[in-house]
Amino acid sequence: MIPSLLLPRARVALLACLLATSPLLEARTPTAEAPLPQARPESLGLSSERLAYMGQYFGAQAAQEVAAGYVMMVARDGKLAYSAAVGMRDREQKLPMTIDTRFRIASMTKPVTATAVLMLYEEAKLQLDDPVARYLPEFANPVVFAGLDAQGKPKTEPARRPITIRHLLTHTGGLGYGRLFDKGSPNAEAWGNLSLSADETLEKKVKDVAKLPLYTQPGEAWRYSVSNDVLGRLVEVVSGMPFDQFLQQRIFDPLQMTHTGFFVPPEAQPLVARVYKHDGDGKLIPGDFGPIGVPTTAPKFISGGGGLISTAGDYLRFAQMLANGGTLDGRQYLSPVTVDLMTSNQVADDAQERYWGDDSRGLGYGLGVAPQIDFRQAPYANMDGDFAWGGILDTHWVASPRTGLVAVLMTQMNPVGSGPRRTDGDFRGLLFASVRTLQGGAGGARR
Repeated sequence: MIPSLLLPRARVALLACLLATSPLLEARTPTAEAPLPQARPESLGLSSERLAYMGQYFGAQAAQEVAAGYVMMVARDGKLAYSAAVGMRDREQKLPMTIDTRFRIASMTKPVTATAVLMLYEEAKLQLDDPVARYLPEFANPVVFAGLDAQGKPKTEPARRPITIRHLLTHTGGLGYGRLFDKGSPNAEAWGNLSLSADETLEKKVKDVAKLPLYTQPGEAWRYSVSNDVLGRLVEVVSGMPFDQFLQQRIFDPLQMTHTGFFVPPEAQPLVARVYKHDGDGKLIPGDFGPIGVPTTAPKFISGGGGLISTAGDYLRFAQMLANGGTLDGRQYLSPVTVDLMTSNQVADDAQERYWGDDSRGLGYGLGVAPQIDFRQAPYANMDGDFAWGGILDTHWVASPRTGLVAVLMTQMNPVGSGPRRTDGDFRGLLFASVRTLQGGAGGARR
């Protein structure tokens, strides 16, 4: 059987105490430079004891083979209050998790891509309601899946309106992700041959996407999709710069995200966390996830939807920039007006719940991130206005403007065969339980 994802609290505490000196449970001293200025938790209105329990809890999860290991970081008001690495990044090689472990962050790439698009929007190089075909002519005449005919063959109809940049940023353009995220539509047959790991250029991949029938009329429904990969190509065309170079020059270099990119050089490969899954007996086994790899040189397909590899510390800096309203260390990346637009709900209030199910109650979707719009309905701890977007390999982050909290949790679990995952809910609960006062410390990072 797959082990329980939520051990009884008493058992977790006992296990943590018994194995506190084990390398598996040790909350290790960071081996990389702190990504933000550090401060005592109590000076920021947080509890040291409860933050330490977070590390103990996830160490116990690793001991129970819920995952191989975790890295976590918690900041408040722009200061790092807690960081820990527990468990192993490679069980077979006996390599422990460390603060500078690299992770495939998958769909945590999407907020980065959205930020790049919004930078161009602020420079008046595009408008959100511009038709995408103005920049990518292959999208000039989209067609929409209209069911099957009497012979069981797919029918299509012309799109009633163009796909806009806003549609892509909000996953309302009618695009799909193929079988991986399909909800039973026969249109998955058309999308099923679209490979997100094939060795083709971004330009070629996007042209292939443009030939596929849309699932819905543009602007009429929320559907998780390859929209951010199309947006990556949009950034290339509008900026005149390869997408990965744009991110490097405009975001990663100035934010000092020195361990973030679309490949990991050979000398840093030992720092990459291995992907695991559960076998039929609930034991952890290596479980590489085909669409998301770790190349040693720049791949041909630069995926704005899921291609980045990063560290907890690097992503914490990116998330802190957004939490600050677009600024970090005195440099402005976006206007706070644009960040407010980005983190405000842009779709029907129940769009995410209808697509994903009960786990997304009270969750909206903005321009590349998901804001909490009704914390009373949410299945885990949060506050209205919190925003985030995680990755399929169980990587998570959250920015909470009302509390001043910014936090990241990284692990690497293949969702296929891994059983139910509740890491995000556990993380949110432990994070908000560490808050002693809503006012925070003397610093002020919130908007």
